[in-house]
Parts: sequence; C-alpha cells; structure tokens
Amino acid sequence: MPKAGSASFTLLTLDGTSLLGAKVTGFSWAPHVLQEETTGLGDSWTEQTPTGMRRATVSQQGAYFDTQLNGLHSLMAAMPLAARTLTWSPDGVTLFSAKGTLTTGYDVLARNAALTKANVTYEISGALDAGGTLVQPPQDQTATWTGATVDSGASSTLGGTAIQSVTAKAAGVTGFVGTLQHSADGTTAWTTIATFANVTAAPNAQSVPVAGTINRYLRVVGTITGTGTIRVAAGLFRT
Repeated sequence: MPKAGSASFTLLTLDGTSLLGAKVTGFSWAPHVLQEETTGLGDSWTEQTPTGMRRATVSQQGAYFDTQLNGLHSLMAAMPLAARTLTWSPDGVTLFSAKGTLTTGYDVLARNAALTKANVTYEISGALDAGGTLVQPPQDQTATWTGATVDSGASSTLGGTAIQSVTAKAAGVTGFVGTLQHSADGTTAWTTIATFANVTAAPNAQSVPVAGTINRYLRVVGTITGTGTIRVAAGLFRT
C-alpha cells in the first residue's frame, strides 16, 4: 500500500507548475471549518457557530528554489495570489485539489554552506476536493499513447470534474490533446467523457465538467502533435 511521504508522492502542482522540482522535504494539509462567535448577552459560555465556509491550509517544508526571472522564488514570494489551484497526490492513487484565493507564509531559510530553501504555508479560502482518482500519474511522453486502466472501485451517477496538468513541454511539441475515457468492465466499450483543450504552452492546468454516469474503469488517451517530450498528469473527482 503506497504511503504519503514515499516515492509515490509524484504530483504537486500550482496552476500546472510542478513544485516537486523544488525538492520539497515535508508536506501536510488540513481542512478547517470557519466559525463565528455567536455569544449573546447574559450567556454563561462562549458559543461558536459554523459559517458554512471552509478553508484549506497546506504546508510544504524545506523547498529549494531558484531566483531566476519567473522562477519558483518570484512565484511564491508575490503574495497574495488570487484564484489559484493546488493539486497533489500523496500516494500516487488518491487526488486532492484546493482552489481559491491563496495567501501564504513564506519563510526563507538560508544557512552558511547550504542551499537556500523555504518553508511555505498556503491558506486557500475556497474549496477542498478530496478523494479523487489519479488516472494518469505525471510521466514524460514522446508519442501519442493510451494510458493504463485504473480501477476506481465503483461507478457513480452524479458526474464529476476531470482535471489535467501539463507541467513541461518541449518546443517541438506543437500541440497536445488529452481525453479521459471510461468503461464498465475495463476491457471493452471505452468512451470519452472529457476532452481537454489543445495545449500549446506549459505550464497548463485545465478542468472539465463531466455529466451523468461515470463508470468504474478509467484511462487517459493523449494525442501529441510534433516531436519532443511532454509531461502530463490527469485525474477525476466524482460528485
């Protein structure tokens, strides 16, 4: 059984930009239910009432960064960041995604005779999707391919959301179209339930709504135009 913190932790992106290249040494997350004090005059105890809002707090420790133009340092230091999506899979199977306005604590750690790194804490006031399925782990591809069949456990009838991240693309790759397919038995009658827009630049992150029944078995089909390498990950959140 894969475990968080193992080599199976291969997906961590911010709007399609991979953060794993920064050599993150620790990672944690937690959802919080926001509450407001509703203590009234004469009450003998304080009272907190849920507001119906939630916040996701995500932390990464010891991430190395570079200071080049448009690098990780400039991306993380320019806070707050509005309308961001952080996506991760701690075990190479289960998918999580936090979306909303991003504010962070960004602590640079610098020591003599050591590489510069930072601790980053993200607070996203928005939505946390949990329990998704990672259908296509992030892998380098050089030609059109059909991904491995993934057994997601059961079918569902309320639709969902398909997501895709392209974290790297060679200049010779002039286009890429990813599709998500499903099947009732995993061997026959594969049909497409989501088609992502053509990708001509990276990083690129997309989400596509899926309506109706989603069968138990899933796979990704990627169509590459041109020559070179592209790195793609994709998954599905069921409603």
